[in-house]
Amino acid sequence: MNIFIQCVINGVALGAVYTIMALSYTILFGTLKIANFAQGDIYMIGMLLGFTFYVTASMPFVVALILAVIITAAVLLLIERAIYRPILKVSSMYLFIATIGMATFLRNAAQLVFGSESYSFPHLFGSDPIQITESLSIIPQNIVIIVVCVILVVALFLFMRKTKTGLAMSAVSMNPFAASLMGVNYSQITTITYTIAAAMAAIAGVFTGPLYNVSTTVGATLGLKALIAAVMGGFGNSAGAIVGGMILGLVEALGSTYISSAYKDAFAFIMLLIILFLRPQGILGRKSVSKV
Repeated sequence: MNIFIQCVINGVALGAVYTIMALSYTILFGTLKIANFAQGDIYMIGMLLGFTFYVTASMPFVVALILAVIITAAVLLLIERAIYRPILKVSSMYLFIATIGMATFLRNAAQLVFGSESYSFPHLFGSDPIQITESLSIIPQNIVIIVVCVILVVALFLFMRKTKTGLAMSAVSMNPFAASLMGVNYSQITTITYTIAAAMAAIAGVFTGPLYNVSTTVGATLGLKALIAAVMGGFGNSAGAIVGGMILGLVEALGSTYISSAYKDAFAFIMLLIILFLRPQGILGRKSVSKV
């Protein structure tokens, strides 16, 4: 029983990571109907920048975090203005392909800047586990990630429901043309949406740095799993991203313990296939009806 509870604790912490990243996908797709398949590599850039400022430059953690978020957001906004926006005017299918190509470009560009080595990000609050009972423990970094996830989820919910900008984003998600007629600046909403998505990816990257080897390839697998979590929950649905992230984290933790850790990456794809077979629109997604 204790092993099961320990797996649940680890799964919730892992699910928190997937949830933050799944929300960064969801905010883009839910508002702008754009799937940025380079989001995992935006996460990677945030992690590498956080490592550079905090470890290499010996800056205070808060300063390193703020700089990582600002620069990561600037990188994604530059990509959006210079590449994504012109391509989107031609075809959304071309944009889909462009985001896949951008992921490869960012990975190789990061290798040129940061090198291909793996780095160790120090634990922010020590690496010694906190003993809950004699047989149950949790490392402080996992507690931090869970707390950060909760803060980001609550902040995003309040932002979307209680601010004019958030309501404008909701209006754009429902009908961009009608929102424009009502005075909503679509270009401004696009900029804000990409900024939020980049900031969430960067925050996730910096706070999860101590749990992974910091490298230019770290975002590929994690970004794909977060995308799977978002699709499982219902792509574009924020609540679905939370549910999908937590389910994926728990399944991966339990599967690694009771089946084999060698298949931990396969569990995500198995879960995706099962859920899409049973409920193609995702756990909390809605069926879309198209008139022909």
